[in-house]
Amino acid sequence: MSQSPIDNVFFIYFYISTTLLSIGVIASRNIIHSAFFLLIFLLHVAAVFLFLNAEFLMAIQIIVYVGGVLALFVFAIMVMNIKEELKHSKFVRFAGAGLLTSLLFFAIFYGYLKNVRIEITAPIQNNLSFMASLLYSYYLLPFEILSLVLLVALIGGIIIAKKHPREEK
Repeated sequence: MSQSPIDNVFFIYFYISTTLLSIGVIASRNIIHSAFFLLIFLLHVAAVFLFLNAEFLMAIQIIVYVGGVLALFVFAIMVMNIKEELKHSKFVRFAGAGLLTSLLFFAIFYGYLKNVRIEITAPIQNNLSFMASLLYSYYLLPFEILSLVLLVALIGGIIIAKKHPREEK
């Protein structure tokens, strides 16, 4: 299975754009900008799935992550009191340790992956009906449990972010 030059151009574009967008998510000081970078990143990941002929995973990526999880993030951002949180810089002192840990992780990850070779022996077949039947039969309970966990997290975030009136003495 040979690749055309246009495939390589798209791969390079998606590689660079997803890398820059993921850096934008964690480096942005404005949380709304960070959520916007996350939205564009998740859409690029969906495009990578389409590029790999995995249309079902692309649709699930857009429906679940872009439609559901990102909407939950934006709602949680709107509920929280961001101005109060920005006054406390308790995690800034760990930035150097986090950077060192991430560089060590990526060095080990690169060392492991540089010798990996993938051989494709058979053409990839579209097994959409098989994945759909698994999703809606065997894995239905885990997806329902995940939706309940997200609902509990949303309700807990609302309760934590709710301002309680100060009690008068």
